[in-house]
Amino acid sequence: MAQAGTFVTGGYDHVVHRWSLSEEHDATPSPLAIRHTSTVQSLLAIRDTSDKLLSGSADCSVSVYDVAAERVVNLLKLSNSVYQVHSAPSPFCALLEVGHRELQFEVRDLRLVPMASVVRFGYPNVKVHGRYTRGAVHDHMFACGGSEKDGCVRLWDLRKPSKVLKTIHCFPGRKTIQVVFDDGRMVACSEDHQLAFLSYNPS
Repeated sequence: MAQAGTFVTGGYDHVVHRWSLSEEHDATPSPLAIRHTSTVQSLLAIRDTSDKLLSGSADCSVSVYDVAAERVVNLLKLSNSVYQVHSAPSPFCALLEVGHRELQFEVRDLRLVPMASVVRFGYPNVKVHGRYTRGAVHDHMFACGGSEKDGCVRLWDLRKPSKVLKTIHCFPGRKTIQVVFDDGRMVACSEDHQLAFLSYNPS
């Protein structure tokens, strides 16, 4: 969180807790006024006009919680479980990874009507995009692995995400479960804990 010594957690109890560290490094939790009906799977602190917290859940919703007002100011309802929540190039938007076989990713404007998505994109897949697969956003680029054992990292330009910009093969016969951007490169991790350091230059 933006406040020093403060962090949030969520999990199987459907509750989001805010924790504050004391000078003695003790942590005291307090539940936030966020109501989910299933597992909290992802949390993201953002700032648009104020500090906010996004919570994505298996109940197919994302709560937009205003930290100063201590209340939910918007609730985005989706048709699929929300696995991961990422910041987007615009501070008013978020990129969501959801349980879907073709349109695994959605960009949502947090100010719009809860059912409206800005754009949906993805790639054809025989399995649902899983909760243990996590992509990453950097500038206008989004990269992600997949639920299949194709060992690929797929790269999209969020300004025109209708098709995959680039596919990089790095773990033959294994899943790519996480991608992060790091100092001008991508780092991908396989299901058996191998790392690949990749260039994400789209050319």
